[in-house]
Amino acid sequence: MSLFQPSTKLSPQEAFTGESVIPQKPMRAESGRQSLTQRLVRVFAAIAFSVGLHAPAFAQATQPKPVASAPQAAVPAKAATLPPQALPVKPTTSAPQAVPAKPAVVAPQAVPAKPGAAVPQSAVEVPPTSVPARKSPLVKAPNGKMVAADIARILSRGELVVAFIGTDSFPFFSINKDGEHVGTDIDLARLIAKELGVPVRFDRTSKTFDAAVEMAADGRADIAMGRLARTLARSQKVNFSQVYIRLGHSFLINRVEFAKISGDRAAPRVIRNFTGKLGVIANSAWEEFGRRNFPKAKIVPYPTWAKTVEAVKKGEVVAIYRDEFEIQQIMRPNPELALTLRTVTFNDLYSPISVMVGINDVSLLTFIDEVIAQRTEIPTVEEMLKELK
Repeated sequence: MSLFQPSTKLSPQEAFTGESVIPQKPMRAESGRQSLTQRLVRVFAAIAFSVGLHAPAFAQATQPKPVASAPQAAVPAKAATLPPQALPVKPTTSAPQAVPAKPAVVAPQAVPAKPGAAVPQSAVEVPPTSVPARKSPLVKAPNGKMVAADIARILSRGELVVAFIGTDSFPFFSINKDGEHVGTDIDLARLIAKELGVPVRFDRTSKTFDAAVEMAADGRADIAMGRLARTLARSQKVNFSQVYIRLGHSFLINRVEFAKISGDRAAPRVIRNFTGKLGVIANSAWEEFGRRNFPKAKIVPYPTWAKTVEAVKKGEVVAIYRDEFEIQQIMRPNPELALTLRTVTFNDLYSPISVMVGINDVSLLTFIDEVIAQRTEIPTVEEMLKELK
C-alpha cells in the first residue's frame, strides 16, 4: 500500500504552511496493536528517507517485538501530501541526551604568596601571644600613693622649692616688716604647695631674673616665679605654665633727651619708631622685648633696676623700658619728677607672666596649670595698681 495519497493541487495557504486542507478519508481499520505499530514504522521510515537515512535499516532498528494488545480504534488516514521534496520535515524526536554532570565543587586551596606581595590581614592567622606587662611609670610616694616621678620627688623631699630673684618687687613679691614673704606671686606659690600637701621654701639667692629661671631649668628649684615673662630664649630651657597675669609695657622718658631726637615730629610717632638709647635690665625679658618691639633703638642693659632708673634721670638714655607697675612706683611717691620725666603706657604690648617649670617635669606642669585654672581669688591689674597708691 502506498504511503501517500495522489498529488493534489494546493491552495496558497497550503503551500505556505506545508499542510493539506483536503479532507482525509478514513483508512480501513486494522485490529491489533501490531498493525498500528507497523504503520508508525513505515511513517518514520518515510521521514527518515526524506532526511537521508536508509529506510530498511531504520525500520529494522525500530522494529518492536510483537505485543498482544486489545483492538485499537480506527486511526484516520494521513492526509495527502506533496512529494517528499516539497514536504516540510518536522524535527524528529531524538532520545534524551545525557546531561553532563556539574563539576564537583572543590574547596579553594591556599596559594603561596609571591615574595614581596602584601598578604591581607584577614588571611593571616596569628596565634594569640601574651603581651608582657609594661613597667608602671608611677612611683610610690611617702604617703603610699602612686604618683609621677616629678611629683614624688617633691613629696619625698617634703617641701616645694620656689626660686625668686633677691630684689623685692611689690606687689608681686616682697618681705614685710615682720620678715614674711607677701605678694600675689607669693600667694600663688603657697597655693601650689598646699595642693601638693607640703610646705613651701623660697630661694632668694638669684641676682637676676634669668638666674632664677636657670635654677628651675637645672633642677636646683622645683619652679621659678616672680613676674617672670615668657620669652623665646627661656622657652628653650623650661616649660611655661598657663599665663596667670598680663602686664602692660611702659616707657619712662627723659623730657630733655626726648626733645632732642623728636624735633617737630609728633611724640606717638617718635615713640613707635624709637631710635634713641633705651635702658633695660640686663639678663631679663626686657632685653628681648626691646630688640623685638623697637628694632631701631640702641639697647643699653644695666645690672639692676635701680641703676637703670638712675640712668634715665641723668640723661644717659632717652628712655627706660619695663612694665607699668614699676614705672608707676617711681612716679607716684615723687610727683616732682614729672618736671623732668614722663611716662608712656602701650595699650597693645603686654608681658605674659607664667610659672617656670623644668623641661622634664611634665606632670608638675599639668598640676600647676590646674591650680591656676581652679583658683578662686584672681588678682586683676586694676586692683594691683590701687595697691601702689
